[in-house]
Amino acid sequence: MNQIFSFFIPRDKTFQPMFEQGAENLVKISQALVSFIRSPEQIQKAKFSKEIKALELAGDKATNTIYEALNKSFIVPFDKQDVHALATAIDDIADDVLSTTLNMELYQLDTSNAAMLKLSEIIQNMCSQLCVAIKEISHYKNKQLIIDICLAIGHLESKADRIYEESVSLLFDKEIDAISLIRQSEILSQLEKTTDKCDDLANVIETIFLKNA
Repeated sequence: MNQIFSFFIPRDKTFQPMFEQGAENLVKISQALVSFIRSPEQIQKAKFSKEIKALELAGDKATNTIYEALNKSFIVPFDKQDVHALATAIDDIADDVLSTTLNMELYQLDTSNAAMLKLSEIIQNMCSQLCVAIKEISHYKNKQLIIDICLAIGHLESKADRIYEESVSLLFDKEIDAISLIRQSEILSQLEKTTDKCDDLANVIETIFLKNA
């Protein structure tokens, strides 16, 4: 019966494309973060930092467009609070990636720390899966896929927690420069918190799917 009714509901041509744009932006910004951390040369780092800043700005504009459309629209694809929560959760991840990158630049931090790369790769993996999940919101057909993605995101977040705890413990054992220790710990903490934000986005997607599927 729900499928019959859904046939008569006009396809969302306003919000879904912007959600997908934001999701694809997350994939790009997370890839740029991995490249930034991997790059040994400052010239390369500056290139990827510039890309991250541009992507974060594009994400901000997309989020603001969603907020403006939400305030003007009487008909939305799902609950207005969930529309706002989804847009905000996407934006929060991009904001965190930019903030982490800016701090690494500010501290002129050596990013050869293996844990930083592992955490950034987890963020990239999470963003890629979240992008797939967000695209599924357009039709609500693949409920099992959403469940699987949300479970995978939860496992990756737990893995990030373990990497963070082990790497900070190792830092306190081996790092003799107190300032470097503090700075590296802060960056690792920011990366771990970004994985938390990815998990938050997965929870928003799951909530939307359960309400509307």
